[in-house]
Amino acid sequence: MKVLIVSDIHGNWPALQAVLRAEPDADEILCLGDLVNYGPQPVECVQWAMQDLGSEWTVQGNHDRAVGRNEDPHCVGPYKPLAAATQVISARLLPEEMKQFLAGLDPVQRFQLGEAVFMACHALPSEPLYHYLSAASPMTLWESEVRVAGYPDFLLLGHTHQPFQTRVRKTLVVNPGSVGQPKHGDAQAAYALWQDGKVTLRRVAYDVEQTIGAYNGLGVEPHTIEVLAEILRTGGHMPLDQTAEELWQAFYQAHPDKLETMFYLQKLLNRRVGLDTDKLTDATRPQWALNYCRALIQETAELTNCLPWKWWTCYQKFDKQHACAHIAELLHLVISIAQVLGVTPDELFDLFTKKHRLHLSPQEAAQNGQR
Repeated sequence: MKVLIVSDIHGNWPALQAVLRAEPDADEILCLGDLVNYGPQPVECVQWAMQDLGSEWTVQGNHDRAVGRNEDPHCVGPYKPLAAATQVISARLLPEEMKQFLAGLDPVQRFQLGEAVFMACHALPSEPLYHYLSAASPMTLWESEVRVAGYPDFLLLGHTHQPFQTRVRKTLVVNPGSVGQPKHGDAQAAYALWQDGKVTLRRVAYDVEQTIGAYNGLGVEPHTIEVLAEILRTGGHMPLDQTAEELWQAFYQAHPDKLETMFYLQKLLNRRVGLDTDKLTDATRPQWALNYCRALIQETAELTNCLPWKWWTCYQKFDKQHACAHIAELLHLVISIAQVLGVTPDELFDLFTKKHRLHLSPQEAAQNGQR
């Protein structure tokens, strides 16, 4: 049996048609949500889902719910105004019957093919519509999601527009990527195939300019069309006239890992003040590490002053607001040291978990000795 898995079509009818032409012999087609918004042809995409898939093989995405129920899709950064502008178009073009179809879709589907058990959702089992996890997210987070899903053989999800597959215990987690708005640096439409227990990630080229041309006459502002066209042509690259806030929000949406985003933000900040840690030499790295270590000492002293450490002064109080600000500053400095020494977010996470296990060992030994 052959199942075509698609997600995040986003009103891109030419891209969807290219995928369907590439896999004409699929026995079933599963859509993981987001038929609408961003793209210029939501009607064609929803009509296809209603006629060829039905609600049993279509999962509700955050944009489907937003259009169907006139809600906020909860986008972030530079994608928020793009979603708002195109949702107006989707709401105007879609007849009431199509809106009701989108509003009535289930955010989670469970089914079985032969001996294989599947769970399908748009985002994550713990939050099927809005939350993000990337392939690089800590395995402990993925294990938690697989547990919420009930340990199926296959967990199928979309939302991030980033194709990947990874095994978490007995579960193969699969994200087919986005048909209509890829964000992995490749403008081709992304999708996945499940065939007799094996999953493959695939891509197919389509006429991007045909999609861009379909915006004409819809009433979308020229600047919005330019931004959407840049994303489609480049596979996710945003135009360069972004604010610092928009830059990191776009990074976080494409790489929804908080530690990785913190490293990205610190790199931007260090470059802004004249330090590019990627260009440090073996001779300059130790000096910059010492600079940050001295700054850590001073920042720790300032944090100490927020705490009531003077036992001889009864009037001293805990200043939580300033203490939290100093903790954030300490994180800035620690991440800078990691970047100066060439430590990546993944390496830092691995080092932290290894050290954590070492800390646990003597504690567990002591507890065992007391028994």
